[in-house]
Amino acid sequence: MTGRRWFKYGLIAVACCVGTATVVWSLIADDKPPVVVVSTAVAALVMAFLPDLVSKVRSADGAGGPAVVGLSSRVVGQVPLGAAHFQARSREMKALRRAVGGRGRVALVALPGQRGAGKTQLAAAFARECDAAGFDLVAWLNAESGPVAGLAQVARARGLGGADDAPEVLAGLAVRWLSDGGRARRLVVFDNVDDPQVLREWLPTRGGVKVVITSNRREFLRMDGVAAVEVGVFTEAEGRAFLRETTGLADGPDAVALGRELGWLPLGLAQAGAYVARNGETYAGYLRLLAGERLDETLRQESGASHPGVLKATALSMAGVDAADASGDALRLLGVLSVLSADGVSRRLLVRGEAGLGLSGGVRAALDVLAGWSLVTLSGSAGVAGDGVLVVVHRLTARVVRHLASHDGAHPSLAEAVDTASQMLDVLTDGLPLAQVALRRAEVDELTRQVLAVRENSAGDPPALLLVQADWMGRALEAAGDLTGAVSILSDNLADRRGVLGDDHPDTLISRSNLAVAYQEAGRVTEAIALYEQVLADSRRVLGDDHPHTLNSRNNLAYAYRAAGLVAEAIALYEQVLADRRRVLGDDHPHTLNSRNDLAYAYRAAGRVAEAIALYEQVLADRRRVLGDDHPDTLISRNDLASAYRAAGRVAEAIALFEQVLADSRRVLGDDHPDTLISRNNLAYAYQEAGRVAEAIALYEQVLADRRRVLGDDHPHTLISRNNLASAYQEAGRVAEATALYKQV
Repeated sequence: MTGRRWFKYGLIAVACCVGTATVVWSLIADDKPPVVVVSTAVAALVMAFLPDLVSKVRSADGAGGPAVVGLSSRVVGQVPLGAAHFQARSREMKALRRAVGGRGRVALVALPGQRGAGKTQLAAAFARECDAAGFDLVAWLNAESGPVAGLAQVARARGLGGADDAPEVLAGLAVRWLSDGGRARRLVVFDNVDDPQVLREWLPTRGGVKVVITSNRREFLRMDGVAAVEVGVFTEAEGRAFLRETTGLADGPDAVALGRELGWLPLGLAQAGAYVARNGETYAGYLRLLAGERLDETLRQESGASHPGVLKATALSMAGVDAADASGDALRLLGVLSVLSADGVSRRLLVRGEAGLGLSGGVRAALDVLAGWSLVTLSGSAGVAGDGVLVVVHRLTARVVRHLASHDGAHPSLAEAVDTASQMLDVLTDGLPLAQVALRRAEVDELTRQVLAVRENSAGDPPALLLVQADWMGRALEAAGDLTGAVSILSDNLADRRGVLGDDHPDTLISRSNLAVAYQEAGRVTEAIALYEQVLADSRRVLGDDHPHTLNSRNNLAYAYRAAGLVAEAIALYEQVLADRRRVLGDDHPHTLNSRNDLAYAYRAAGRVAEAIALYEQVLADRRRVLGDDHPDTLISRNDLASAYRAAGRVAEAIALFEQVLADSRRVLGDDHPDTLISRNNLAYAYQEAGRVAEAIALYEQVLADRRRVLGDDHPHTLISRNNLASAYQEAGRVAEATALYKQV
């Protein structure tokens, strides 16, 4: 603590003494006992001065930025870390506290303001304050894409609802729980709300919950029932204090001129302060540099900023980074971040995808440079998997970066940023086998967001590699059981490939085939067959009968025929494909083994069980030899063989094999993988065949709950589970339950 502060607190101590004497004299005049006089006076003075003294002493040694305080376990979500040299914004904070009000009544408070004004930082400071005050709940929800996902997270954190409940159901439970809190102290922050009307129906409207909303939408100023505390730019005093703390330079007319040039926008001041401090620049010198930067008028209007200076500040900060970082890593990474999801990207993903970024010094070093120049922010929570750090480029900053990168001669250019992002995503998807999508579902979802963001931010046609990533994403979602997402992504990607590559390009044919697979898995067999037949005809014309892609198309068409009940047609086509694959690819090629396994399945479907078992046993032996015991295809062969044993009446052998396959599938693929769920369903079916109906019912009920949670109510496998459970109820004599479930199915 500095001498100046001790002098200040000394003056306070003198004031305390004077105050004590005054109070004592007053009390003595009223004939109070001396002990009561002294203790009352001391208590009064302690109550008057101690909170302020403690607060000031705690913050005295951290004047360069906010104190780093760990959040409690009552916090749900990721409260952003405090910005360096954070300004308390006393006017807005007092208005926020006043609008929130006291305990026992609901409060809906919006913090509208332009991008870069510091709305999120103000709300985060208030959230930390509430957590420190012992609130029962502090929830930080990113609401840009709607409030449902965040509210569902609150429900899960509080143990509301069941594991198989849809996010909308969980969100509704969370709203009711928040509304029924009475005098419980609960804070919910909906950060970065983009659509006020979508949020409206998810707001708790009673109880004592406090809701804070940040948004750049001004509709909140006029919304009934919502108190608005508009967050503008810094006041001149706040801006000057911020510049003084950031740069270490004395205050004066030049600081005021710089603040006015930047419109006192916190984002612009942060970038300007970092530049001045790092380069030993003066305010006047920085103003001269700003004057030399030109940004077109269109971007100034699109950015939503009320003053164009912040756009110039971003460009200048980028130039400073370029000069300070000889490797060029920081700007290269900034370009990539500007085309990734506006919600940010996990630092652990950036580190794992480092090989695709082409950085000479690594991700962490480049991030340190960008964070030092206030071009990125890092937020995180100790409860998040990995290192828990999210890297975010402010939306306004990202827009400026993309704008500058789109100019002729820009380096790196926007096209280069998109290409580099695609290379990074290629590294990440290569490191995530489709067999592991259930085990790493959160990673699949984040990668999907990143791929879609890069596609959206591409100037013109996306690069071919990005189209490969989008195709991978569709197949990954299909493997994870998200058929709605898979069909959507694969359909869009097919349109992109047609536009970029043309109808007859091999990759376009692959996209059409993958979309047909998704149609079939979703139960849209007629559409799948029509698309397969078109793809097969075009593959034969473009690639020839013996090309592997053509053989794949024929095998897929046979698979669709079998799913549609056209078993004879399926067997005939499977036998042709198998003969051609053995001739072209050889007996041990994985595709040849697939054809043999598929043919065995068709034999079983046709009632030719003995032939099916013989072929399954051969395929299983060969897959074990070629692929290994734990390969997903080997697990499929073991499961299919067990099903054939059951169909042949060899139930004991089937159960033993099903139990082994289930244990290995859970270990290799994870509990939620669709193939693991198939194994559990098949084991339940075998239990039922063996007369172990109670065990079958218990397992069917578990599988149904998990399939509803993982795949959704309308997935074909979920419908099969409900039908199987009804059958088991019927066999157990629970006719009423069986009938009700059959009707639902």
